[in-house]
Amino acid sequence: MNAFTPRTGRTIATVGAVLSAALLLSGCAAGGSTPAANGKVTLNTMFLPATWGTVVKEKLAPEYEKETGVKVNVELVGRDAIHEKMATLFAGQDSSYDIFNLDYNWIPEFGAGGDLVDLTKSVSSADKADFLPLALDVATWEGKILGIPQTIHPAVLWYNTALYSDAQTKADYLTATGTALAVPKTMDEWTTQIKFFNGRQFNGQKLSGWAAQAAKGFGNVHTWLSFAYSYGCKPFNGSFSKSTLSTPECIAATQKWAELMKYMPAGANEFTYDNVTTSAQQGTIATAIQWSWGQFATDDPANSKTVGQWSVAPIPAGPTGISSSHLASWVISVSRFSKHIDEATKFVNWLETKKNDVAQAANGGGDPVRSSSYSNTTLTGQKLAGSDVLRFRRLPVVLDVMKSAKPRPFFPAEESWETTLSTQLSPISLGESSVVDGLKKADDAENKSLAG
Repeated sequence: MNAFTPRTGRTIATVGAVLSAALLLSGCAAGGSTPAANGKVTLNTMFLPATWGTVVKEKLAPEYEKETGVKVNVELVGRDAIHEKMATLFAGQDSSYDIFNLDYNWIPEFGAGGDLVDLTKSVSSADKADFLPLALDVATWEGKILGIPQTIHPAVLWYNTALYSDAQTKADYLTATGTALAVPKTMDEWTTQIKFFNGRQFNGQKLSGWAAQAAKGFGNVHTWLSFAYSYGCKPFNGSFSKSTLSTPECIAATQKWAELMKYMPAGANEFTYDNVTTSAQQGTIATAIQWSWGQFATDDPANSKTVGQWSVAPIPAGPTGISSSHLASWVISVSRFSKHIDEATKFVNWLETKKNDVAQAANGGGDPVRSSSYSNTTLTGQKLAGSDVLRFRRLPVVLDVMKSAKPRPFFPAEESWETTLSTQLSPISLGESSVVDGLKKADDAENKSLAG
């Protein structure tokens, strides 16, 4: 297996170097999966330090230990570091860690390498039917379920309802455009609104028309993908043997994305998820393309001036009527080299029972992965403190967009592909390269990589 390091596309140079690093990691780990003093197993896990990781560490792992006596050590590790450690540990067949939290696009890479346990038989037919189809699809490689879905959060359109319902704003928009202000359903409608809002004052703030992740590395790719999919752009042929970014559909999508970049806040080319969230909290943007799950942060009165104001809608449709969100999703997988595969498998399935899917969402740990959770009154009935605003008002839209959302290109070298494309999208967004030239360079670089 070629083990690509995150974002750089570099392969690990020698087996000897990998094995040395693996041994070092093994020595630094918490002793591997070893029997505890009471004879019970201790599982070592690696989770993302996002809310779904902290919920597992602080609430669910201690609860599991009380129920079963099995101790679960949860180490919170950054995204790229998880990927790199997995590649190193697997190359050395190291058993130090039993369970990993995976960004779903790693499933083909580590699945192709045979590094993940096939969990298919551990998931009941009823559970398979309850998981959102796309969430289960991206946890599956070559017909094997290699991860249990933990959270989904597709990209959606955020819009400030206080702004959209403001009488003066609506009157001015009607005068300026001849149409009534409403949540945009098409890219053309949204473009008109972005241009209208950009530079306008609202509640003492000067607005930018929109914001989204745009930082070089992966942020710009993740935003671009919602434009691409909504324009019918397919980045590869069906067998992932040829890059197809220079098609008319991909060019049109990229032109629209690059055009709208002009109406983002200053410094937008460095914007990450946190920058977009902060802009929404401060009320300095009118709209955004952002992960659905992030809405919880705008409802935090300790950090937000716009509590209860943000709602979500599907990504505005492209010229052919397609609205398709780029999917974000995380799964939980078991290492093939674990010495306690059965116990690890029990834990990952327990984490995503119906009860715990709801519990994770209720604690801010991402949007649910089970269809049944979207009608569970524990979530649907919750309101923000001191108001009639529903805390989980986004869920009906999330459930709907999951029917047409699409994952990143699902093949083993996806991490390297993101780096290649991101490198060319950055100068396009800065106006240093034309769309056609940038996409051709990305095609050429990726096709060279595929041929190699």
